[in-house]
Amino acid sequence: MMKMIIKMLSAVTLLILVAACVTTAPVDLPAKYNLDNDLRSVNRISALRVSSWEQADIQSLVIGVNGGQYYLLVLDRPMEAPLADEIIGISDKGSSITSGFDKVYVRFSSGIQYYVIQKIYELKDRAQASEYKDKLTK
Repeated sequence: MMKMIIKMLSAVTLLILVAACVTTAPVDLPAKYNLDNDLRSVNRISALRVSSWEQADIQSLVIGVNGGQYYLLVLDRPMEAPLADEIIGISDKGSSITSGFDKVYVRFSSGIQYYVIQKIYELKDRAQASEYKDKLTK
């Protein structure tokens, strides 16, 4: 009986280790999303209320939070399709959004897709948000 329990625990431990290795693989983002020299990168933002969502390009979004703060979110991979009337949000969002942890969900006609937020850049205002949206789409 004890040998069987040890074998089961060993198998479960091995599965947990394999799963941990798979989920922590770093994501290589295209070079155009390395904006560290131009914008302030932040790991976490306080987002009690997300007031607006705007697609910057196929792999990034500009969000407005807390009545006047803007952030550029760079996702781990390109979205399935351009956003139109899809439902979008942050999965399991509390009062903050954390890069490398929180996910954006988009409900497309084909189903719900999840995208990990890899980078968060702080934007000064709405004008800077528009400027970076234009830069990323070129």
